[in-house]
Amino acid sequence: MAITLSLGAYSATLGKSELVHFWVAVPAGNVTAPMVLRGAGPPISMSPIVIDLQSRGVLKNLLQPQLEGLSTHWIYNLGKKPVKVKLNLANVPPDIAVDWEVNSGFEFDAATHTFKTPLYPGGSVPNLGIDWVFHIPAYYMDEPVIYDGGLEVIDADTGAVLTFIPIKFVNGAASSSATQGGSCH
Repeated sequence: MAITLSLGAYSATLGKSELVHFWVAVPAGNVTAPMVLRGAGPPISMSPIVIDLQSRGVLKNLLQPQLEGLSTHWIYNLGKKPVKVKLNLANVPPDIAVDWEVNSGFEFDAATHTFKTPLYPGGSVPNLGIDWVFHIPAYYMDEPVIYDGGLEVIDADTGAVLTFIPIKFVNGAASSSATQGGSCH
């Protein structure tokens, strides 16, 4: 009984503790390699994100094998003009559901994934916490590449993509030449 309760408590907190965290800056263009951006705000390190599902912990693979999560607490405007930020996860297959959990000091439109307050040069979205939890169907779990898309950070007024961060979920050998971005907290 004690083991069951312990595993239940671990499982309840596991998703949050194994999220891959990363920084976002606009405008950054297409983030194809690790980079440090400098501008109106603090220096921001960004890189493509590759998550090898075979490198996760044993308990994560046992208790939540079909969930993978990403998170950011940092969106900075390093540009020279205010921008209303819209977010989009590109190339998500229709059978992979993604939960968006957004907390912010700016009003956020969950239907359009848009912050209603402009982000001024040098500024960041206050009190930000965004978690994306991917629900991966079992039949994807043996594929070498499960997800190959990315996060688009868009100017909501013009539709221009200001930043694109590639995101890829792979299984084992498919990631041997890839660079992993982000960090697990």
